[in-house]
Amino acid sequence: MKEVLIKEYNNLINLRKNPLEEKYIFNCNFIRGAFFEIKGRKEGSFNVKFLEGDKIIYDTNIKNNMWTRCSKAYYVNYNIVVTDNNTNNIIYNHQYNIENKRVYIHLDSKAIGDTLAWFPFVDEFRKKHNCKIIVSTFHNDWFKSEYPELEFISPGSSVENIYAQYSIGWFYDSSGKVDYSKNPKDFRTIPLGKTSSDILGLDYIETKPKLAFKKSQSQFKEKYVCIAPHASAHAKYWNHPGGWQNIIDYLNEKGYKVLLITAEPLGDEWHDSKLGGTLTGVIDKSGNYSLEDRANDLMNSEGFIGLGSGLSWLSWSLNTPTILISGFSEPYSEFEDCERIFTPDNGTCSGCFNREKLDPGDWEWCPEHKNTDKMFECTKEITPSKVKESINKIFNF
Repeated sequence: MKEVLIKEYNNLINLRKNPLEEKYIFNCNFIRGAFFEIKGRKEGSFNVKFLEGDKIIYDTNIKNNMWTRCSKAYYVNYNIVVTDNNTNNIIYNHQYNIENKRVYIHLDSKAIGDTLAWFPFVDEFRKKHNCKIIVSTFHNDWFKSEYPELEFISPGSSVENIYAQYSIGWFYDSSGKVDYSKNPKDFRTIPLGKTSSDILGLDYIETKPKLAFKKSQSQFKEKYVCIAPHASAHAKYWNHPGGWQNIIDYLNEKGYKVLLITAEPLGDEWHDSKLGGTLTGVIDKSGNYSLEDRANDLMNSEGFIGLGSGLSWLSWSLNTPTILISGFSEPYSEFEDCERIFTPDNGTCSGCFNREKLDPGDWEWCPEHKNTDKMFECTKEITPSKVKESINKIFNF
């Protein structure tokens, strides 16, 4: 028996093999930028390149059990190439590919206009890349029934097993300048909707969202036009003295009722003062109404006249004939499918919104002429006759 055991032991020695070389584990994703991590016990030094085509976006060296990230958080067709510094051999090469993968897109603004302008490109991204989209907005109910291919979640919800993530918004750095790691372009120099298409790497074509709002019977027997003369900053107002009342009287003379649909109440002294006094000749539907109710009023109306604010974007989205009055923003800022009325080309100051960062805490924000005679001259110079020209065009007066 002893001799048999010794023989078998000697056979085991003869069958010995060299131990397997330990392999590294590589992890990468594209969540708010390109991320790469290398794990393993074997000491090593590695060069990591984040490329777009032949262009090196970021180049760094790391060791095992370390990670690195490229800060560009918008869409980039990344290629991650990792070289072993000891052998100069490429040990990892990953080309970005989201086909059939899970991608999370978050709309970073609660504003009506931002949401309506940005949302359509979420679905365009899905179509282009044939990927599974998880999306969060602050107004999911507006879209959920119309986009069954998308998975909607609430902002702040945890999302697992995603390959890439993008946030759509206007992002500034700590110094108040455009954060070009999150926005590929200065968003103040392009249409609002293009903010979304640029971040998602899509060609820009003005696109209206599909909305869940359904048209029901009108509350009014007469034909009417909706107006929304209030906004979130005084600079957005049409500040021509008596302008709104002039337009209301004109529409009434033409046989149209005028429906006031702003949240700001008619008859409130402070709000009325921004319009030059209490408006008369209107059907007062100011106050706290749901957006579904506002949408129904717009869909049943003959048209809408408003400012650079959310209700104008809602009217545009619903294909209601829209007249938009704004001097503080350049005409390219909003949408093309409207009658857009801008400051006369006579040397009057205009377009500050596209040059300066708006201070939402300063109601009287006018960055170049505050507390001077030129304050808000951009819309003071827009006359009722210019608005009537657009009304006549829409209604064939």
